[in-house]
Amino acid sequence: MTSLLVGLLAVLLLPLFVSTWRTSLFGLACQGLVMAWIAYRIEGRFSLDHALTFFDLIVVRGLAAPLALYAVLRRQNAPRRSDVIPPNMLSWTLAIGLVLLAFRFAGILVPEESAAQTLVAVSASGLLLGFLVLATQAGPFAQIVGALRVENAIALFELGGDHDRHESPVLHVAQIAIVAASVVLFRWYLVTLSTGEATADASERPAL
Repeated sequence: MTSLLVGLLAVLLLPLFVSTWRTSLFGLACQGLVMAWIAYRIEGRFSLDHALTFFDLIVVRGLAAPLALYAVLRRQNAPRRSDVIPPNMLSWTLAIGLVLLAFRFAGILVPEESAAQTLVAVSASGLLLGFLVLATQAGPFAQIVGALRVENAIALFELGGDHDRHESPVLHVAQIAIVAASVVLFRWYLVTLSTGEATADASERPAL
Protein backbone atom coordinates (compact mmCIF):
# COMPACT_ATOMS: atom_id res chain seq x y z
CA MET A 1 0.00 0.00 0.00
CA THR A 2 2.95 2.34 0.57
CA SER A 3 3.62 2.48 -3.18
CA LEU A 4 0.02 3.57 -3.78
CA LEU A 5 0.38 6.32 -1.20
CA VAL A 6 3.60 7.53 -2.83
CA GLY A 7 1.79 7.54 -6.16
CA LEU A 8 -1.03 9.56 -4.61
CA LEU A 9 1.51 12.06 -3.31
CA ALA A 10 2.88 12.44 -6.84
CA VAL A 11 -0.67 13.05 -8.09
CA LEU A 12 -1.06 15.76 -5.46
CA LEU A 13 2.14 17.53 -6.49
CA LEU A 14 2.11 17.25 -10.29
CA PRO A 15 -0.81 19.67 -10.98
CA LEU A 16 0.99 22.33 -8.92
CA PHE A 17 3.84 22.37 -11.44
CA VAL A 18 1.86 21.77 -14.67
CA SER A 19 -0.34 24.85 -15.04
CA THR A 20 -3.33 23.66 -17.08
CA TRP A 21 -6.88 23.19 -15.90
CA ARG A 22 -7.03 19.78 -17.57
CA THR A 23 -4.08 18.61 -15.45
CA SER A 24 -5.79 19.86 -12.31
CA LEU A 25 -8.98 17.95 -13.13
CA PHE A 26 -7.01 14.86 -14.12
CA GLY A 27 -5.26 15.10 -10.75
CA LEU A 28 -8.59 15.25 -8.91
CA ALA A 29 -9.83 12.20 -10.84
CA CYS A 30 -6.66 10.25 -10.04
CA GLN A 31 -6.93 11.19 -6.36
CA GLY A 32 -10.40 9.64 -6.11
CA LEU A 33 -9.47 6.50 -8.04
CA VAL A 34 -6.18 5.92 -6.20
CA MET A 35 -7.92 6.41 -2.84
CA ALA A 36 -10.48 3.78 -3.90
CA TRP A 37 -7.60 1.41 -4.67
CA ILE A 38 -6.09 2.17 -1.26
CA ALA A 39 -9.45 1.47 0.39
CA TYR A 40 -9.60 -1.86 -1.43
CA ARG A 41 -6.10 -2.77 -0.24
CA ILE A 42 -7.01 -1.86 3.34
CA GLU A 43 -10.20 -3.94 3.29
CA GLY A 44 -8.68 -6.79 1.27
CA ARG A 45 -11.94 -7.29 -0.58
CA PHE A 46 -14.97 -5.49 -1.93
CA SER A 47 -17.83 -5.76 0.54
CA LEU A 48 -21.34 -4.39 0.60
CA ASP A 49 -20.57 -2.83 3.99
CA HIS A 50 -18.10 -0.54 2.28
CA ALA A 51 -19.98 -0.04 -0.98
CA LEU A 52 -20.76 3.56 -0.04
CA THR A 53 -17.05 4.29 0.43
CA PHE A 54 -16.24 2.97 -3.05
CA PHE A 55 -19.19 4.85 -4.54
CA ASP A 56 -17.95 8.07 -2.92
CA LEU A 57 -14.34 7.65 -4.04
CA ILE A 58 -14.87 6.24 -7.52
CA VAL A 59 -18.15 7.72 -8.75
CA VAL A 60 -18.41 11.05 -6.92
CA ARG A 61 -14.79 12.12 -6.42
CA GLY A 62 -13.03 10.18 -9.17
CA LEU A 63 -15.51 10.61 -12.04
CA ALA A 64 -18.49 12.91 -11.44
CA ALA A 65 -16.68 15.91 -9.93
CA PRO A 66 -13.87 16.20 -12.54
CA LEU A 67 -16.20 15.47 -15.47
CA ALA A 68 -18.78 18.01 -14.29
CA LEU A 69 -16.17 20.75 -14.12
CA TYR A 70 -14.50 19.62 -17.35
CA ALA A 71 -17.77 19.90 -19.28
CA VAL A 72 -18.29 23.50 -18.16
CA LEU A 73 -14.73 24.66 -18.85
CA ARG A 74 -14.64 22.98 -22.24
CA ARG A 75 -17.97 24.52 -23.23
CA GLN A 76 -16.69 27.94 -22.14
CA ASN A 77 -13.50 27.39 -24.15
CA ALA A 78 -11.50 28.33 -21.06
CA PRO A 79 -7.85 29.35 -21.58
CA ARG A 80 -5.52 26.36 -21.40
CA ARG A 81 -3.29 27.81 -18.68
CA SER A 82 -4.61 27.81 -15.11
CA ASP A 83 -2.20 28.26 -12.20
CA VAL A 84 -3.38 26.69 -8.94
CA ILE A 85 -0.40 28.24 -7.16
CA PRO A 86 1.78 31.17 -8.31
CA PRO A 87 4.26 29.84 -10.92
CA ASN A 88 7.48 30.80 -9.19
CA MET A 89 10.28 29.16 -7.21
CA LEU A 90 8.99 30.52 -3.90
CA SER A 91 5.61 28.81 -4.27
CA TRP A 92 7.14 25.55 -5.47
CA THR A 93 9.64 25.54 -2.61
CA LEU A 94 6.83 26.23 -0.16
CA ALA A 95 4.85 23.30 -1.58
CA ILE A 96 7.80 20.93 -1.11
CA GLY A 97 8.38 22.35 2.37
CA LEU A 98 4.78 21.65 3.34
CA VAL A 99 5.15 18.03 2.22
CA LEU A 100 8.29 17.66 4.35
CA LEU A 101 6.45 19.24 7.27
CA ALA A 102 3.58 16.79 6.80
CA PHE A 103 5.96 13.82 6.92
CA ARG A 104 7.59 15.26 10.04
CA PHE A 105 4.17 15.61 11.65
CA ALA A 106 3.28 12.02 10.70
CA GLY A 107 6.53 10.80 12.29
CA ILE A 108 5.51 12.43 15.56
CA LEU A 109 1.89 11.27 15.41
CA VAL A 110 2.74 7.69 14.34
CA PRO A 111 6.32 7.02 15.55
CA GLU A 112 6.56 3.51 14.08
CA GLU A 113 7.42 3.41 10.38
CA SER A 114 4.46 1.79 8.68
CA ALA A 115 1.82 2.23 6.01
CA ALA A 116 -0.29 4.03 8.62
CA GLN A 117 2.44 6.62 9.08
CA THR A 118 2.69 7.15 5.32
CA LEU A 119 -1.08 7.47 5.06
CA VAL A 120 -1.11 10.20 7.71
CA ALA A 121 1.79 11.95 5.97
CA VAL A 122 0.12 11.92 2.55
CA SER A 123 -3.26 13.01 3.91
CA ALA A 124 -1.58 15.85 5.85
CA SER A 125 0.30 16.79 2.66
CA GLY A 126 -2.96 16.90 0.73
CA LEU A 127 -4.56 19.07 3.38
CA LEU A 128 -1.67 21.55 3.52
CA LEU A 129 -1.36 21.74 -0.26
CA GLY A 130 -5.09 22.33 -0.52
CA PHE A 131 -4.80 25.21 1.93
CA LEU A 132 -1.84 26.52 -0.07
CA VAL A 133 -3.98 26.66 -3.19
CA LEU A 134 -6.79 28.40 -1.32
CA ALA A 135 -4.39 30.91 0.22
CA THR A 136 -2.42 31.86 -2.89
CA GLN A 137 -4.95 31.90 -5.73
CA ALA A 138 -8.23 33.82 -5.68
CA GLY A 139 -9.48 32.70 -9.09
CA PRO A 140 -12.78 30.75 -8.93
CA PHE A 141 -11.42 27.59 -10.57
CA ALA A 142 -8.33 27.49 -8.33
CA GLN A 143 -10.51 27.97 -5.25
CA ILE A 144 -12.74 25.08 -6.33
CA VAL A 145 -9.72 22.84 -6.91
CA GLY A 146 -8.32 23.80 -3.50
CA ALA A 147 -11.60 23.00 -1.75
CA LEU A 148 -11.85 19.59 -3.45
CA ARG A 149 -8.22 18.85 -2.54
CA VAL A 150 -9.04 19.51 1.12
CA GLU A 151 -12.10 17.25 0.88
CA ASN A 152 -10.00 14.45 -0.61
CA ALA A 153 -7.33 14.79 2.09
CA ILE A 154 -9.98 14.40 4.79
CA ALA A 155 -11.41 11.35 3.00
CA LEU A 156 -7.95 9.77 2.80
CA PHE A 157 -7.35 10.33 6.51
CA GLU A 158 -10.68 8.65 7.29
CA LEU A 159 -9.54 5.55 5.39
CA GLY A 160 -6.92 4.97 8.07
CA GLY A 161 -9.45 4.95 10.90
CA ASP A 162 -10.82 2.06 12.96
CA HIS A 163 -12.25 -0.38 10.44
CA ASP A 164 -13.84 -2.55 13.11
CA ARG A 165 -16.21 0.33 13.85
CA HIS A 166 -19.24 0.32 11.56
CA GLU A 167 -20.30 3.79 10.53
CA SER A 168 -23.98 4.54 10.25
CA PRO A 169 -25.05 4.23 6.58
CA VAL A 170 -27.29 7.25 7.02
CA LEU A 171 -24.33 9.35 8.19
CA HIS A 172 -22.21 8.12 5.31
CA VAL A 173 -24.92 8.92 2.77
CA ALA A 174 -25.22 12.40 4.28
CA GLN A 175 -21.46 12.93 3.88
CA ILE A 176 -21.58 11.82 0.25
CA ALA A 177 -24.59 14.08 -0.35
CA ILE A 178 -22.66 17.07 1.02
CA VAL A 179 -19.73 16.41 -1.31
CA ALA A 180 -22.06 15.91 -4.27
CA ALA A 181 -24.00 19.08 -3.44
CA SER A 182 -20.71 21.00 -3.21
CA VAL A 183 -19.74 19.80 -6.69
CA VAL A 184 -23.15 20.82 -8.06
CA LEU A 185 -22.77 24.30 -6.55
CA PHE A 186 -19.22 24.62 -7.89
CA ARG A 187 -20.44 23.66 -11.37
CA TRP A 188 -23.34 26.10 -11.16
CA TYR A 189 -20.96 28.87 -10.18
CA LEU A 190 -18.68 28.18 -13.14
CA VAL A 191 -21.68 28.09 -15.48
CA THR A 192 -22.64 31.61 -14.39
CA LEU A 193 -19.24 32.99 -15.35
CA SER A 194 -18.67 34.43 -18.78
CA THR A 195 -16.39 32.62 -21.21
CA GLY A 196 -12.82 32.42 -19.96
CA GLU A 197 -13.46 33.88 -16.50
CA ALA A 198 -13.21 30.51 -14.75
CA THR A 199 -9.44 30.39 -15.19
CA ALA A 200 -8.65 34.09 -15.21
CA ASP A 201 -5.65 35.47 -13.39
CA ALA A 202 -6.11 35.59 -9.63
CA SER A 203 -5.25 39.29 -9.48
CA GLU A 204 -8.21 40.11 -11.73
CA ARG A 205 -10.87 37.89 -10.17
CA PRO A 206 -12.54 37.87 -6.75
CA ALA A 207 -12.23 34.89 -4.42
CA LEU A 208 -14.96 32.27 -4.43
